[in-house]
Amino acid sequence: MTAHDLSGSREVVLAYYRAASPRLAARWIHAEAQHLARLLAPEPAAAHLPSVLLVAAASTCPRPDDDLLEWASSDEQYERAMRVLASGNAYLLNVTDYDARYSVRAYALPIHSRPIQPPAPAGRRPNAPVEAGRHRRPRRWRFTR
Repeated sequence: MTAHDLSGSREVVLAYYRAASPRLAARWIHAEAQHLARLLAPEPAAAHLPSVLLVAAASTCPRPDDDLLEWASSDEQYERAMRVLASGNAYLLNVTDYDARYSVRAYALPIHSRPIQPPAPAGRRPNAPVEAGRHRRPRRWRFTR
């Protein structure tokens, strides 16, 4: 999640997450949309705002918190995000305030797979080199009388 000033000169990373699947990435986008909405429009009775004077915004002011909550409450948008991410494409949710643009983004990361190892021959450990093994000196028996 990032915040940009509208002049395009600054970008601030607010949060990031590496998800293991498209479903987890879509779930993170959903949670971040709700979290950002609460930050942009806090409840007047919030515990961290007792001494702050809050002023109601005019109806002409942009309300990115409404857009974020609308996205988060839509099952169709959540499913669309999962489909886009599952197809390997990036998903981008942008909202704009009067002085900043907030982006919640998810990208498919390339997965580097390891080459498949052939099965080990019988009687050998799977990851041991051919010459490796437990070597012992021949045991010499001592007979005492």
